[in-house]
Amino acid sequence: MLWAGNYLAGRVLRLSMGPFTLNGIRWIISAMILWIIVSKRGEYVPLRREWKAFLLLGTFGMVLFSSFTYWGLSMVPAGEAGLLSGFTPLAVLVAGFVIARDTVRIWQWLMVAVSITGEILLLGGAGHASGGSVFGALILIGAALSWGIYTALGRRYRHRLSALVLTTGAAIWGAVPSAVLGIVNLATHPISLDSQSILALLYISTMASVVAFMMWSAGVNELGSGTAAPYLNLLPVFTALLAVMLLHESLSVSQLEGGLIVVAGAVGAAWSKEAPHSLKKTPTSMPE
Repeated sequence: MLWAGNYLAGRVLRLSMGPFTLNGIRWIISAMILWIIVSKRGEYVPLRREWKAFLLLGTFGMVLFSSFTYWGLSMVPAGEAGLLSGFTPLAVLVAGFVIARDTVRIWQWLMVAVSITGEILLLGGAGHASGGSVFGALILIGAALSWGIYTALGRRYRHRLSALVLTTGAAIWGAVPSAVLGIVNLATHPISLDSQSILALLYISTMASVVAFMMWSAGVNELGSGTAAPYLNLLPVFTALLAVMLLHESLSVSQLEGGLIVVAGAVGAAWSKEAPHSLKKTPTSMPE
């Protein structure tokens, strides 16, 4: 739900600043907030010792995923962009299987297939009247692939660092190249803020960044990529509904039908009776 709001806020901010400038501001603010949280909890972020891990995570999760998302939102309406995020669970499963060697059960693959079927209905109902572009859609698919790699890399390093430390380190290292790209983007897209865009920027930098990333990292560490991936299928449903309610975008009957199928797949994937050994609880899961 928090990430669905990120799509709406990103769409609103497209008129106030360039996508790379938005991403740079987002992660500078978010990195500062995360650093404060880590310090208050008495945890240590080994920025120099684990710089390779943090740089990899920051590149795929904070630079590529976020930048591509806001870039795509500058060309594609929020609801349609949310529907395109349905490619994300497949990217998470494949990347988790290849990079983190997560165990994925046949039942989970089947449920993801069910969710993807719902995604096809959602995309089919989007139509061509929404003003989206093919290039923008490809950029958003690239964002989904980047997120899959970020998630898998997080699983690889989960035994060495807590979810909070991983997120913080990635945000700090990711904020540096994001800021550089943002400065370059200012040359063609100067900043123009009003009260609405300021609120949207604050939402993106806190709820959609700090809170959502911490919750996602904790969930993946607890459940594994295979179980977590289908829940990303809820993102297009929430995004489409919020886009209709708040941005007055259109939502067809076929999109509603597809949304119900997506939810069914996400819930079904969570109904596995026995967790494999590789996905059992580990001491590095996010503390409550």
